[in-house]
Amino acid sequence: GASVGGFTDCLLKHGARKIYAIDKAFDILHPSLRCEKVNKCIIPVLGVDARNLIKLDEKVDICTIDLTFTSLKVVIPNIKSILKAEGDIIALVKPIFEIEFESNRKFKIIKDPQQLYQILMGLFDWCSKNQFFIYNIIKSPLLGKEGAIEFFIHIRVKESNEKIDFKKIVTEIII
Repeated sequence: GASVGGFTDCLLKHGARKIYAIDKAFDILHPSLRCEKVNKCIIPVLGVDARNLIKLDEKVDICTIDLTFTSLKVVIPNIKSILKAEGDIIALVKPIFEIEFESNRKFKIIKDPQQLYQILMGLFDWCSKNQFFIYNIIKSPLLGKEGAIEFFIHIRVKESNEKIDFKKIVTEIII
């Protein structure tokens, strides 16, 4: 979700030449991202639900994902069709949306380290079973809405030669 453009702005500041800003909403990009100066770099793809995205005009080098009320598990599978073979996915993990709806009807903020650990390891297992490979995870330096703990994960469709101990990394970042 491009929403107000946090990832879009970050990509521009770090030299992105072309950005497909995809969001289910219309006319939501921050005004600074709609100005003529940056407008040539940003291609708005608004009114499109990322769960249904299967094609862009070209394959992309990197895909950033920031979703609300949707699990990464329902969007990431579509990314393979738009991502270059050596491409990267940087996703913001919002644990509240990664647990099964039945166990979280009220969308309460998750702060329990054990529950965060289970959610992250469940996401990693899902990625592995679906041929997505996690290269790294870090805790977001910023808290989400209402103080929610969030994480950034780096995913690729190509397996890493390096073996990473995610149990250890996750344990360290949630404590």
